[in-house]
Amino acid sequence: MKAALLVEAKHLEIREIPVAPPGPRDVVIDVAAVGICGSDVHLYAGHVNWHVDASGRTVPLSESPQILGHEIVGTIREVGSAVTDLAPGDRVVVDQGINCSSRGRDRAVWCEYCRTGFSHHCADYVEHGITGLPGGFADRLTIPAVNAVRIEGDLPFEVAAMTEPIGCVLHSLRLMASLGGRHAFGADDPDRRVRSVAIAGLGPSGQLFGQALRTIVGFDGPIVASDPDAAKRAAAARDFDAVVVDPRTPGAVVEAADQHSGGRGVEVLIDACGAPAAWHDFARMLRKQGTAILYGFGRERGSGGTLDALQWRGATLVATSGASGPIDDDGRPALYRECLGHLASGRIRVENLVTHRYGRLEELDRALGHDPSDAGYLKGVLVLG
Repeated sequence: MKAALLVEAKHLEIREIPVAPPGPRDVVIDVAAVGICGSDVHLYAGHVNWHVDASGRTVPLSESPQILGHEIVGTIREVGSAVTDLAPGDRVVVDQGINCSSRGRDRAVWCEYCRTGFSHHCADYVEHGITGLPGGFADRLTIPAVNAVRIEGDLPFEVAAMTEPIGCVLHSLRLMASLGGRHAFGADDPDRRVRSVAIAGLGPSGQLFGQALRTIVGFDGPIVASDPDAAKRAAAARDFDAVVVDPRTPGAVVEAADQHSGGRGVEVLIDACGAPAAWHDFARMLRKQGTAILYGFGRERGSGGTLDALQWRGATLVATSGASGPIDDDGRPALYRECLGHLASGRIRVENLVTHRYGRLEELDRALGHDPSDAGYLKGVLVLG
């Protein structure tokens, strides 16, 4: 098969490599589309490397080149001898995370995380396209059959590729609810009700947070959303009625949060960008004992005393990653099925978020290295099928 291997930072090589043969419980998929995530961009740029060996040592790309891409959809090409609920030709979305179910373990011996609905925090978790396992930037991929969720109906592949990002957003919001901070959406007690929200960063995740708050959570209060990109601000205003702010104007974000929260401060702040500059406003915007969801990737977040400032507010900090959730009776991720349903129903709309499309693996250097900094860039998708 043909694959794009990251052999060093900012350098992909297109190579022919063998397809991993399927075991009895595996399937081989022909990759049809792969969403380009900010994590892919950071891995490509050399900012991070999450591939570690059993001793915790980071495995360099020179030793083990990586095939990135984890927002994967495709068509079943081949099934293992023990797979009875999928067949060649089935269209599927891939849960890239390998958990207790993926490993074929009996439920009685699943780890505490998989047993309690946190499959993306499995004690033995590894991840296709992230931690060294081959990802979707290739013609084909072999995965456990329980990691393939059938796409019902005629949902386009590039739309279905947004399943995993939506799952990450919903997991974050539900984790916030389960942690039981002072404020909650829809709380009966007015003093504990979330009345206003701020979102920092309006890339795909920020946009999905806003839509999910409106159409899934049912939140109808003001959402103050900031991003330096005018096109992203326009999308937020259009798609979830956000109060949009250009953070490059000094004091504008804090002023908007103060105005639209009635001087209270927002009860929920979502960091969907990870930009160190955004953190300097967070404590000034967040109500005492409010909740800050730390979602965006940031290498220098909390610098300059900003994390201390949030601590002094008594904030509930929700550190979240992945599209974790419970596992259905058939061993597959329930949250991915739910997200496919939100896409099929139109409750979450992503067509306007896909601004860049790529038809060949050879375009990935541009897709990962150049285009994400374009004005108006929101989401790129590699479409192979």
